[in-house]
Amino acid sequence: MEAADTRQEILIQASRLFKRLGYRATTTREIAKAVNIKQPSLFHHFPNKKAIVEEIFSLSLNEAAIRIEKACRAEGPVAERLHQYLVWDLSTLHRMPIAMSAIYTGDALKSPELAELSDKLKTFYRSLEELISQGIRSGEFVDIDPALGRLMVASITIAHLEYAEEAVIEDPDRLAREGADFVLRAFSRPVRRLSRDRC
Repeated sequence: MEAADTRQEILIQASRLFKRLGYRATTTREIAKAVNIKQPSLFHHFPNKKAIVEEIFSLSLNEAAIRIEKACRAEGPVAERLHQYLVWDLSTLHRMPIAMSAIYTGDALKSPELAELSDKLKTFYRSLEELISQGIRSGEFVDIDPALGRLMVASITIAHLEYAEEAVIEDPDRLAREGADFVLRAFSRPVRRLSRDRC
């Protein structure tokens, strides 16, 4: 197995173990066994379990953080900017063979040694809340607490991750658009129709 392939297989198998056992309960010995390599060989790719989580986290969040920040600074309708971001994000996540959901829903980010990752996620969430706030101020979105709106978006994202981990995704772009459409329908103000007697 090529070194790059081994590295990716470590990420895949580790992510599955994190989902099944939790971050704290998973050992590097178990990860090496799942990859079918000896534990010292694993350390040629990652010095410890923390480094594996950091790599998984960076794959799912680093580019997303850049793009959500750009969406906040861009011009044009907020709904369009949020929709474009969500389509990109969900489509990207659906194409990853790694079980991402456990990093966000499990015990990993609650561990003191991963506090820096938790802080990065909070920064990302603040940008997402700012974009939602822009939509509220512009009148495009319903008047909702931006923190609640952010939780709604995060919940949809986690749902997509969990679905992708259990199903074969034949058209990730279509699934991503459906997810983005769902979010925008939840945020969008209903169009007021004139009653017939006013037409």
